[in-house]
Amino acid sequence: MRTNRMLCGVGLVVALGLGAGCAHDEAKYARTQGEKVGQAFAEKVRFADQLALLDQEQIALGRLAVERSSHPEVRRFAQLLIRDHENHLNDLRALAEGQAFSLALVDLNTQDTATGGAGWEGAEKGAHKGVKAYDKKVDKQVRAFVERRDELASLGGADFDQAFLDQVNEDQERGKKLVAEGLDDYRGDTSLALLLGRTAPVLQSHQRQIDTLKGFIGD
Repeated sequence: MRTNRMLCGVGLVVALGLGAGCAHDEAKYARTQGEKVGQAFAEKVRFADQLALLDQEQIALGRLAVERSSHPEVRRFAQLLIRDHENHLNDLRALAEGQAFSLALVDLNTQDTATGGAGWEGAEKGAHKGVKAYDKKVDKQVRAFVERRDELASLGGADFDQAFLDQVNEDQERGKKLVAEGLDDYRGDTSLALLLGRTAPVLQSHQRQIDTLKGFIGD
């Protein structure tokens, strides 16, 4: 009987140990999955940030062209560029609000830098991975844009128009690549996929108009 009680005791300890191990494994698995979810969400937020930054850049360039271009067709295109990217930025803001995150917004008329958008509170550790590196990336992008804009602002006449159109064309091409990546990575996100599907034709239309305008002002 004594032996049996000892065996039963050992059995109980072993059983309790296995239970604790299972609980520990489940908690570890939950943390790991939470981090993965948080990291994936953060990556989507940063993708949306890049689209928002593109919109803000194009709006700023469009406003500059409205002020400085001497060509009526270039100014008309600049107004269209502003309208389209303001509409897109508003759509992005609505998407972000619906999915409980914020976008990185910055006043590109100043030297102020931006910080990345913020995700939701859950899966905090995963969501915050790479935040400092990403914020540095965004700051670098903003500074580079400010330099390009200031260089563009120093030009006048046909030189300004040509440089403006070249810069916007390059930016729209970057936007098309972003959209293609997003459609591939976030096809399961219906709201984002629909927004991206509407974005690509607009960017392509801008590039077609740029090609036409270059014919007006001369290469």
